[in-house]
Amino acid sequence: MFFSFRLNRIVKKAVKKTAKHFKGCQPEMLFHTFYGAFDISPRNLTVWYIFKTESDLHSAKESGLCCEIEKLTVENLIVGGYPKDAFEVSENGLLTDVVASHGVGDEEIQNVMFSLSNRKAAVSFASQEEIDKKADGDYRLFFQ
Repeated sequence: MFFSFRLNRIVKKAVKKTAKHFKGCQPEMLFHTFYGAFDISPRNLTVWYIFKTESDLHSAKESGLCCEIEKLTVENLIVGGYPKDAFEVSENGLLTDVVASHGVGDEEIQNVMFSLSNRKAAVSFASQEEIDKKADGDYRLFFQ
């Protein structure tokens, strides 16, 4: 419980700090949020930065703004105390035996292992237009 509360504070502070750093940049972020089961594993974190329009998002990606935001977010998280290994791709295959013992086929094991071993905390971007179009403005539906 303490670990979860501590990580939540670290993430909130890092994301706010990043958003503040880029305030006034064009195109401007509309809002930011984060979620995930990072109390289970710090790799289960997703930070979202939302731009107003698809055009704004495209401009942010093309100009390198999204890359800068992602880089500073990760930097602020790590400096704030978030586990650094949450952002590194893991190459261990310790779950193979567990998955295999449940009668899962080889191809399925490979797919699951690839997904689990390559999972890392993420910084993502979207636009309000995309959220409105794909989820009728329902953030919870869009982010799941």
